[in-house]
Amino acid sequence: MESKTCEAVRTVLTELFKKYGLPKVIRSDNGTPFASPVGILSLTNLSAWWITLGIMPDRTDKGNPGQNGSLERMHADIAKEIEKKIPGGRRENQTALDIWREEYNTVRPNEALGMKTPDEVYTISERKYEGDFDDLEYPLGFLPRKIFGNGTIALFGLRITVSYSLRGLTVGLKEIGDGKYHVFLADFLLGEISTDLCCFTPLDTVESM
Repeated sequence: MESKTCEAVRTVLTELFKKYGLPKVIRSDNGTPFASPVGILSLTNLSAWWITLGIMPDRTDKGNPGQNGSLERMHADIAKEIEKKIPGGRRENQTALDIWREEYNTVRPNEALGMKTPDEVYTISERKYEGDFDDLEYPLGFLPRKIFGNGTIALFGLRITVSYSLRGLTVGLKEIGDGKYHVFLADFLLGEISTDLCCFTPLDTVESM
């Protein structure tokens, strides 16, 4: 990758989803572009997009890379065998990495896989990627609201800040009484809006109340 912005990574993932289908979960660490320390529920534009496709973000605990041990081991092998050992620039390193990846997936047995190779156990997802949604649809009784560019929604004449990371997406509001609404992104509950207080409270805070 020449860049690890949300836009650059999304472009690559879109091509991978077209080829291999959609996973149910993507596990990552808490770094960019997968998570944001300032986004609600640490969501970024990238991980919010996953949710609209029915993919759940799953993050390791901060400072616990061992929770994603197989990936960390692969990165360690790449660092040991490829990084800073290939003369030339990005093109030469990519060529070497492509060869290494083919060997890793099809030749090297993996102890965590019962001494099989990744290629022997991997199957393409049955969930096909059919493109992105211009507007998410919600069940009857929900109030759909578009997130404006500044991260707010309009509700009964109020402007309520939800999250900048969701800009451009449509959330669904489900009334729960007393001027309060649950806020959904696709099937994922983000938190709660109070029209009396004119504020949004993220899910982790709501659950602890």
